[in-house]
Amino acid sequence: MTPDEMTAIVSEELRHIPKGHGIMHGWLRTYYNRYRRRYLSQGKTKEEALSYCIDLILKENPKWNPEFDPTFFKNIVINNS
Repeated sequence: MTPDEMTAIVSEELRHIPKGHGIMHGWLRTYYNRYRRRYLSQGKTKEEALSYCIDLILKENPKWNPEFDPTFFKNIVINNS
């Protein structure tokens, strides 16, 4: 997959993670951009990438409540207890 193809895929997927919901969502979008590209090259799913990114942020901010489109990102389980 070319870098341009990855950019197109990730850009479309980022439309399903809202902007402007605080600094944590900025981090989520940044992390997702980075890790989704890596995961694309490894053949992993968008859900695996999003779950990994959410877990990273929750380790530092356990009370954070991530927002994303659950109809686009299926079967995401958030463990922020």
